[in-house]
This record gives sequence, C-alpha cells and structure tokens, in this order.
Amino acid sequence: MIVVPPGGGEVVGDAPDRRVEILCEVDFMHATWTRMGPLRDGADLHVHREHTDVFYVLEGSLGLKLGDGEAVVGPGTFVRVPPMVAHGFRNADASELRYLNFHAPGTGFADYMRGLGRGERVPFDQEPPPASGVRPASEIMMVGGGVTVGGVSFAEVESVGDAFAAYVVAGANAGTWAQGASVDGTRFVAVTAP
Repeated sequence: MIVVPPGGGEVVGDAPDRRVEILCEVDFMHATWTRMGPLRDGADLHVHREHTDVFYVLEGSLGLKLGDGEAVVGPGTFVRVPPMVAHGFRNADASELRYLNFHAPGTGFADYMRGLGRGERVPFDQEPPPASGVRPASEIMMVGGGVTVGGVSFAEVESVGDAFAAYVVAGANAGTWAQGASVDGTRFVAVTAP
C-alpha cells in the first residue's frame, strides 16, 4: 500500500513558478503532479517513439503546443498524445496550472525528471520532431471522462473500485495519490491496469 498525501511526492523540481512531484513509478506507467505559474513555458515540440503521454488538467489552462498551432484545455480534460505526434505544453493562462502527467509505459520518465532536477541529461524516449515526419496532431485525444493506452485506463470516476491507483480530485482527501489503499473522496482519477 502506498499513500502519497498532497505535497508528499518525490520532489524533482521546486521553484516559485514550477513544482514537479513523482507520484508513481511502475513499468506500465509513471505519474507526476505538476504546478506551473502563470504563463510559464513547459516543453518545446518533441515526440516520444515508444510511449504515450497523457495529461489530466486539475486546475487552470494547459496549452498544448502542436506543429500547426496550439490547443487549450481546462480542468477535467484528459489529453492523450500517441507516439510520434509532435507536442509541447505550457501554462496558457494568467492563473496557476496544475495537472497530472502519465507516461505509459514509463520508459524511464521518472529518471529523466530526476535528471532534469539535478541539471543532468538522462537518456529518455524524447527527441525533437524528426525531419522524416511525424503522425498528425489529429490523432491527439482531448476529452472528458477518460482515455486508454494499451490495456491501461485513466478515467475520472466517483468511486475507485478495483483500480490499481487513484488520485483524489475532490473530497476529504483531495490531492492524495493512493496505490492499493482506500482513500475517501467524491471524485477521482483512477488508473486501472491489465
């Protein structure tokens, strides 16, 4: 059983305009919680060859940079970016942005974030968009409710059931991440594994 209270994740970046905490690191998925200050830039356009990038917006406006512009999504939205689709992100608003970020499978994302926190380059499945081309941005899903990557489901739910892990979005323990443990809440992002 793992229970991570609000602010209790492994901190890999902490500044007034940005905080990143690792919540989970298992083979099929790595999860982080991030806070970004107003209008703060995140990542430039890049691709992942071997995994899918999933965002869930908790608060604020996530600007998803695309090869041909930008899409902005708000709270309660899942963004699923398949392999080889060029994307980046930023805080698109003058208020704070908070989001969950899942990489499925994990492919070393947590170690990559630790390296960034130490100012070191750690090999990871991320590179600039190749000249040979990328998949179209139209393959990105921006939806409420949930998304699936392979056999892993990320969904907004009112009860956790048999989920592998859950983040409490609303209720008594809002901001808590739990794996194999019961936590009280009224709304969750649940991760269900195969």
